[in-house]
Amino acid sequence: MEGEGLIIRAQNRRYSIATGVPPVGIVEAHSIDENGELVGKAIGWKANSGNSRIIILSSQKNSKIMKISRTSYENQTLAVGDRALVRLKATSNMEIEARIMKRLQERSGTIIGVVKKTEHNAEIRSVDRRGPQDIYTEDISEHNIEDGDIVLTRLEGKKVYGRPQATIEKVLGKIGKPGAIEIIVCASHDIPEEFSKESKAEALVAGPPNPKGREDLTTIPLVTIDDEDARDFDDAVWAEPDKSQENSGGWNLITAIADVSSYVKAGQALDKEAQKRGNSVYLPSKVIPMLPESLSNEWCSLKPNETRACIAVRVCVSKTGEIKHYRFIRGIMRSVARLTYREVDAYKRGGSPPPTKTIGDQIKNLYGAYEALRHARINRNTLDFDLPEKRIVFGRSGEVTSIETRPHYDSHRLIEEFMITANVAAAEVLSKANAPCMYRIHDQPPLDKSETLRAYLKGLGYKLSRSRQLRPQHFQQILEKSKGTKHEEAISLMILRSQSQAEYNPKNTGHFGLNIDRYSHFTSPIRRYSDLLVHRSLIAQLNLGNDGLPEAVAQQFPELGAHLSQTERRAVNAERNAVDRYKTLFMADKIGAKFVGKVSSVTRFGLFILLDDSGADGLIPIRHIGQQLGERIQYDSSRQALIAQQADKNYGLGDAISVRLETADCVTGGLIFSLSDFDSPDISRQRRKPFRRRRLRR
Repeated sequence: MEGEGLIIRAQNRRYSIATGVPPVGIVEAHSIDENGELVGKAIGWKANSGNSRIIILSSQKNSKIMKISRTSYENQTLAVGDRALVRLKATSNMEIEARIMKRLQERSGTIIGVVKKTEHNAEIRSVDRRGPQDIYTEDISEHNIEDGDIVLTRLEGKKVYGRPQATIEKVLGKIGKPGAIEIIVCASHDIPEEFSKESKAEALVAGPPNPKGREDLTTIPLVTIDDEDARDFDDAVWAEPDKSQENSGGWNLITAIADVSSYVKAGQALDKEAQKRGNSVYLPSKVIPMLPESLSNEWCSLKPNETRACIAVRVCVSKTGEIKHYRFIRGIMRSVARLTYREVDAYKRGGSPPPTKTIGDQIKNLYGAYEALRHARINRNTLDFDLPEKRIVFGRSGEVTSIETRPHYDSHRLIEEFMITANVAAAEVLSKANAPCMYRIHDQPPLDKSETLRAYLKGLGYKLSRSRQLRPQHFQQILEKSKGTKHEEAISLMILRSQSQAEYNPKNTGHFGLNIDRYSHFTSPIRRYSDLLVHRSLIAQLNLGNDGLPEAVAQQFPELGAHLSQTERRAVNAERNAVDRYKTLFMADKIGAKFVGKVSSVTRFGLFILLDDSGADGLIPIRHIGQQLGERIQYDSSRQALIAQQADKNYGLGDAISVRLETADCVTGGLIFSLSDFDSPDISRQRRKPFRRRRLRR
């Protein structure tokens, strides 16, 4: 019972169950948050406040300004899934510090790793930098194991020569080969790649849409606008000036979306497969689609000059972008052009002529409608981040040739505003009818994160309102004030990290970031199951067919919302992990080189550095900084900085910094840097033995 965390050993050989925050308790390492903190969950006890976060610390002494010398990211004391007996201390900022006393159990479950053969057995190195790095196995003959094999292993819950022992269950691929990163990412995040035979069979019988009962939109010059590397086209747009006297200067818009519900029927194999996946996953060199390619890239893709089924919304907006009225349509359409953001921007600026006058007129109208919608967005005081996005560029053999900043044009914002308008209309029509809707909700920032942000901004001379009901404009004003300053990017990152996570929920609480009362996702049913649910609810509510949302499914919306929020987060983590691994691969031949970057995060165990050129990010462990400067380093959470008092140096969020690349680990995808202005530490050196105090003889 003590091992399971059900009881806690107290004084005088007694046991007890703690209430509130006990002095000692059991925690399980649950996750690593966006700041790199190891977050735990309580086992067998409950804090007074359910909102408290449990931060797991090493056994070293710590305070709000901590002195740490040897804690490091690549050597976390616990891996996710491990349990430990800890000393607990409630802090003032809604956190509970849990300092490890003793590990209680060995980690069990599956591990993805890479094989290194020895004479009689093999070692397996985990691809997860948070997991056990050296795993022992004798099971190498049955699977014909070779050096560099990527394997799925199962930990046996015991150790051999001090290392966890595992059994190899499956060989997945080979490290260094094309596709190896995708294999690692999909296996690590439990993302299914293969479709069931039944779902593939259902997809293969799909064909042209039946126009019966559908409104004919084929004469309207709808266009799709996407990135050059887009694999599917699920939305098309059109606009024209509203010529009515009562809406002078206004616009009529149409946003047409692929009618996935006409091919994916509720309860069938395709539907079950799509629900399980939740969404498509977009990796740098591969897409794991929610639907088989015969649908996602063919019959549900709005290809130019091809007749396709659609659900469209015709919206009338005023010259200031206010929605006057809307109407949903189930129809057939034919896109007149597949355009890219770059092309549309070039046409708009006059850099190159559009292919036809019709397309040229349509681009002019789209931008006219966009200006009205942009006006409404400004009036709403939305939260607007403009952080750069990197794109991996591949050569013919699949090698990474460069990492580029993805350009961002006004045409991106144009499509975004059209999609937001359609999403608002879908949420409003369902909300007003009290019909089932899978809302996209975004709560206001949690109080503890707001306090952390407020303290950080105060140190830079910015004041965040102390109102308990913060509004997007409170943050946007600070973003505007910081533009052009050296802290601009750091402030943007801190404000972004202070926000709540958006999620799917049938209970509407509004969207804080967009400052919208009712919002849903309607525009991407090819790649988001939430949108397909909204389509089905619209069909049922507006009598657009007999394949609407079944009542039994509507009753499952709370569970479905939680599931879809989880699969979305899984996809985001997988996509980020894949990009990080490709960046590490790109940096692997640059060991010892110097780079310029910025501090993107400050943690108890070091500085995360984002390089200016490639966007690759890695860690300077705090122990490396201490070794280079020859002193203990202090961590100040309120200032988001590491402080070297003797050297009179501070390293804070957003600071420019010059670093030297020490290691690029292609197995874990991690980069380790050191300060380039000082001697590089010998990172292969074993840790020093702890200093032992000698007893004074009296």
